[in-house]
Amino acid sequence: MTQPLPFVCQERVRWADVDLVGIMRFSAFTRMVELAEQELLRAAGMPYDEIFENPTFWMPRRHLSIDYLAPAQIDELLTLTVYVSRLGTTSMTMTIDMYADARRTLVASAAMVVVCVDRAHFQKQPLPAAMQAGLAPFACSQEAARAWYARGQEDSSAARLGDG
Repeated sequence: MTQPLPFVCQERVRWADVDLVGIMRFSAFTRMVELAEQELLRAAGMPYDEIFENPTFWMPRRHLSIDYLAPAQIDELLTLTVYVSRLGTTSMTMTIDMYADARRTLVASAAMVVVCVDRAHFQKQPLPAAMQAGLAPFACSQEAARAWYARGQEDSSAARLGDG
């Protein structure tokens, strides 16, 4: 069994993401969060189209917090490391660390809680077993994920890097 590690994808700061001086707007960070979430779920074997077509459950977001730590600039390549920092019975917390790739600087960190609910009544229900199993390889602590990034991802970056 391999050690759990974050999933990695990359995205550039787009023209639509910045203000008049070329700095990424705070609201544009939510686009990065959604991108990281979608790519993590795809890597875990649960692409969005399968989740949305499942007749038994929904995965609404319950909480999102973002710490803005440094500016991100237009056309800058961001490396998004996304990992499951808490995998519960009915919910999970995904953490997304966003690094300015060339500067190797943490520009923002987001934590998002997603809850599994019954589609008909919106009552909490257990996360599907396939989802729990698929996410297990990406379940790690913030400290472990950041240490892994700091080491330069030399262990397995090619295997974990998404197509983003």
